[in-house]
Amino acid sequence: MSTGRGWAGWRGATVLAVLVAVAGIVLALAAGGIVAAGQRDAAEEQLRERTNTIATRLAAEARRYTDAVSLVAASLSNRSVVTAPVFGTAVAPVERMLLPGATTVAFLAPVARGDVVEAQRRWRARGAIGLSLRPVDVAAPEHVFFIFDAPLDGGDDQMAGADVSTADEAVAALRGARDGRRLTVSDAYWLLRDADVPVEARQLSFVVTAPVFITPEPGAREFAGWVLMGLRGLDFLTGALDTGTPELVDVTLSATVRGARADVATLRGTASGTRDLTGSMPIRVGNRAWTLRFAVPAGALQSARAAVPVVLSTAGSAVAVCVAALIWVLATGRARARARVDAATRELRASARAVEAERAYLVQVLDLLDLTVVTCDAAGRVVHMNRTGRSRFSGPHEALHVRDTIEGMGLTRPDGTPLTVEDAPLLRALRDEPVHAEEMVRQMPDGSVRRLLTHARALRDPDGVIVGAVSCAYDVTPLREREAELAAFAGIVAHDLKNPLAMVIGYVDLLLDDLSVNAELTEEHLRTLGRVLSTGRRMRRLIDDLLGMAHARDGALRPADVDLRALAGEVVAERLATAGDPAPRVYVGPLAPVHGDAGMLRQVVDNLIGNAIKYTPPGRAARVDVTTTVLPDGRVRLEVADRGIGIPPGHHAQVFNDFHRAHPADGYAGTGLGLSICRRIVERHGGRIHVEDNPGGGARFCVTLPAATGPVPSPQLPVDAPV
Repeated sequence: MSTGRGWAGWRGATVLAVLVAVAGIVLALAAGGIVAAGQRDAAEEQLRERTNTIATRLAAEARRYTDAVSLVAASLSNRSVVTAPVFGTAVAPVERMLLPGATTVAFLAPVARGDVVEAQRRWRARGAIGLSLRPVDVAAPEHVFFIFDAPLDGGDDQMAGADVSTADEAVAALRGARDGRRLTVSDAYWLLRDADVPVEARQLSFVVTAPVFITPEPGAREFAGWVLMGLRGLDFLTGALDTGTPELVDVTLSATVRGARADVATLRGTASGTRDLTGSMPIRVGNRAWTLRFAVPAGALQSARAAVPVVLSTAGSAVAVCVAALIWVLATGRARARARVDAATRELRASARAVEAERAYLVQVLDLLDLTVVTCDAAGRVVHMNRTGRSRFSGPHEALHVRDTIEGMGLTRPDGTPLTVEDAPLLRALRDEPVHAEEMVRQMPDGSVRRLLTHARALRDPDGVIVGAVSCAYDVTPLREREAELAAFAGIVAHDLKNPLAMVIGYVDLLLDDLSVNAELTEEHLRTLGRVLSTGRRMRRLIDDLLGMAHARDGALRPADVDLRALAGEVVAERLATAGDPAPRVYVGPLAPVHGDAGMLRQVVDNLIGNAIKYTPPGRAARVDVTTTVLPDGRVRLEVADRGIGIPPGHHAQVFNDFHRAHPADGYAGTGLGLSICRRIVERHGGRIHVEDNPGGGARFCVTLPAATGPVPSPQLPVDAPV
């Protein structure tokens, strides 16, 4: 491609392909335009057919209304007088015609301005029971009142007695009907009976009216009034076009409104899109000429064929482009293939350099960390070990397996239990068992001991499948040594404080005993000495807890198989001996033996049972159940459940922190160190402790401990009754 011939070949192929594509696209667009023009003509013809059909339907429907008014007027004109029974007989057929949009059929009569009272009496005598004529103050020489009213829209007879003289459109239609002796349709306006309807809900409407000339005697004709029907525009349009099949086109009814043409009602069709086809059609209703306007998207009338021009143009253009592309591909295939190979090679080399740079960067970061980081694949083969890890592993670093990093390193748990290969953090992580802040002890070749804090997690691919694991461990030996020194210092200080404090408490006891019979001492003196005594005892408990915390953290472990049943029995007996009323009820079940330091485990059991008894509402007997369960992994879970005040929400994890008290304001004494001491002891035994709510009330403390290595003789104590 770098030669002139290569560039010329590219240019020639490109020019030829462009010419073929342009020619093909032009032909395809021309063909599509021809088809589109034909389809538009067809759509316009369909619109004309639809408009003719709709206009014919609306005209026929309008004739039903005018015929109904003419029928009632003719029926009344054959009478010598108009009465309520005569009117009811005349409108009965109309009430059964189901005329959508029709509001009422009414008989209206003219009344001279000074003849209102006499006319009211006269029409009441003709059957208009309770008729009350309500004239309005207009300048016309006569009023026009509703006399008889037959609602057709389900409303009540609210118009009887009303004066229509204020409705100019209605008055004009009434005069035209009387003067021309023919049926007349008014301009569109808001009906008087809709005066109370909100403006946004009102409809422009019409009145259809016909004159009534009665025959008081043979050969004589006398004007008696009008038959009037109200017609709401939108309801009429909707009802007339309701054939069960939704219309595609928009239909708008236009008529004269206040002397000008305006839209009376619009019924929007179901078709969506821009209304690019329109049409109109006049219809005759009585003496009025209404106009129907139609609008519809052309695509709605073209139906499935609407897409033909687009498909034809698109397909033709696509074929032209494909042919041009084929010509270009055939002409430039070899050069293009070589270019793709070169580009792919460059991208591959760039990706390889980027991956190598990222790997080198990550290796440098890991090597700078002063902690051991090891990763392995799903089979347990070591993939990477950072500089700190390599310096702490004496064997070869290549082709390592996780087991090779464990065997021969002398790793144990804090309680002295050897760490097996299966318990290796990386292998546990591969089994989807996360390892978090677990402490291990390593015996170094020089005889020293190092303490390691270890974390491990599984590594997963995007589908969640475990593909490896990563672990990190850092040396906490200096930290533990500082903590031990601090604990030893605290123990020495606490021990040195106990002796003078014991003397203070003893002397205060003696003073209280000797001076309580002294009449010269007041109650205030005795209360002061009592506060000194209680404060001293509280300080002694705090010192005891501090010593216990130091011992729990750094005291030498003397692990052995422990009869947990006998140990719990002794603790319960001591607690019951010093308990007040009401006496606690403590149940000790058949407890499984465990492996650990008997003295430290006794402190754990004593703290848990003591808390269960202490944190009970005043006046209620404490209820404590002590049981064990052997877990599938062979460990023993000790449970101490009570029915006391429980643990407040949000404090279940914090209660094991130093000096944390969940109920500081409830009057329960304590230092906040008891459960912290329990946690330290349990963790030194390689176990875990947590608390959960006891179903039914109270708390349930769960302690996981190593099981005994062999059978432990147990005294014969009942297991189904309180200890």
